[in-house]
Amino acid sequence: MTVASACDNLRKDHREMETYLDRLLAVLRRPGPELIAEAQAAVRDIRRLSSIHFEKEEVIFYPSIRPEFPDLLAQMDGQHADVREVEQHVGDLLSDPPPVPEARWLNDLQLFGTELCDLIQHHIIEEEDQLFRLAESRLTTEDQERLAVEMMKVHNRLSAT
Repeated sequence: MTVASACDNLRKDHREMETYLDRLLAVLRRPGPELIAEAQAAVRDIRRLSSIHFEKEEVIFYPSIRPEFPDLLAQMDGQHADVREVEQHVGDLLSDPPPVPEARWLNDLQLFGTELCDLIQHHIIEEEDQLFRLAESRLTTEDQERLAVEMMKVHNRLSAT
């Protein structure tokens, strides 16, 4: 059995994340009190996947290539921090929505939810266009497969909780 590369493992996460982002954006395009549960579910899924994905990157993937690309990895770390901050804010908004959401609350949800989607999509594009291309040119097939196996272990462990 051939193991997918580490980059392919992360790309698969990106495609799954884009599905959740599309779901959230669809809700945010027509915000209303009746759609709060859908927004909550989409954000919960985004947070769950980003938590697993970021651990794969920060604990397994990034350390393997950080010595060769320290500036780019510092940029990726910063993007992770930005995503986590906005995820937290959107999660806080949705954790205790007002019984009858006012226009301001709905506007905040739309603004910060859209910002979250934009930050994640920007991160995906930069990783795939820059980091993965560089990593694929530097990591051997064996390194890529070893990292992918470690990522699958992280995924299985965190998905089970």
